[in-house]
Parts: sequence; structure tokens; C-alpha cells
Amino acid sequence: MDKGGYCVDYIKTKIPSFPIPTKEDMVDLRNTTVDEVTEGDVAVFTVKNYWHVAYVERVHRDPQGEPVALDLSEMNYGAELTFPEFKARWKSSSEAEWSRAACCGVTDRFDEISYRWNVDIATVKQVWSPDDVRREWARRRVKAMIGKVKEVINRFIDFEKSEL
Repeated sequence: MDKGGYCVDYIKTKIPSFPIPTKEDMVDLRNTTVDEVTEGDVAVFTVKNYWHVAYVERVHRDPQGEPVALDLSEMNYGAELTFPEFKARWKSSSEAEWSRAACCGVTDRFDEISYRWNVDIATVKQVWSPDDVRREWARRRVKAMIGKVKEVINRFIDFEKSEL
């Protein structure tokens, strides 16, 4: 398949600095931990015998500020490409070409942008971040927000105790 419809091609449109790794290099494409994921990062998944990358649109956090789910945008995320779908879309009857496309992760949604909501953080294999400065700013913002929530809760508890 020509370049342009793979998940990596979509990420490159969102983050031009995203490196295009080989299959062997994917394990090293990790510059932060999954629990430090922020909006604008790249979530990396394993799907059968290949990797899939998706752009993190939003991070859902628990009351302690830990990530629990992600909203993602991505390309080429779908069901396994069947031979009839391959023949209809690429006008080819070559089973060898279809087999190669399926092996390389071409799905029935090749070159289509899609969205997934509330994807369990446990399904993310690793995370790549385009900007460590932005990450640190986001981390500080989350910690400050959690600190304010704790302060309000403590005031409420102190008020309740004083009323007893």
C-alpha cells in the first residue's frame, strides 16, 4: 500500500517531528511512562503482529489524578481486511498482495480517521511524547488541581468536625 493511510502517516500530520520507526525500533520509541500520558502524546498499542499508534486527544483521570482512560484519534484502526474488501478497494486479485497488506496491518479503515472514546489505559503498551516541556507544564497543572481539591476536602472535613 502506498504511504498516506497508515496510523503513522496520521500521527505525522499531527506531529511532524514524530519519528517513523521500523518494527524493531518501536520498543525504543518510548520517552515517558504510560502513567504520565498527557494530551498531545502518542499512545502505542500492539495489535496481533504489528504496532498501532494513536493521537491522545484527552486523558481521563481518577480522583487521585492517575490516568484511567484516553480519548484517541487515529487512522487505519479497524477490522482485519478481508480478501473481497481488498479486491474491491485496490482493484487487485492478487492474494499475495492482500496477504502482505494484511500482514502490514492494513485494515478495513485504511486511510480513514476515526475516534475512540474512554480507551482503558491498561491497553496502552507505551507512550511517546513530542514535548517534554509541555509535559512538565501539564503535570504541574494536574498536581496543582489535585492540591486544590484536597484543600477543599480538608476544609469540609474540618468544618464537619467543628459542628460535632
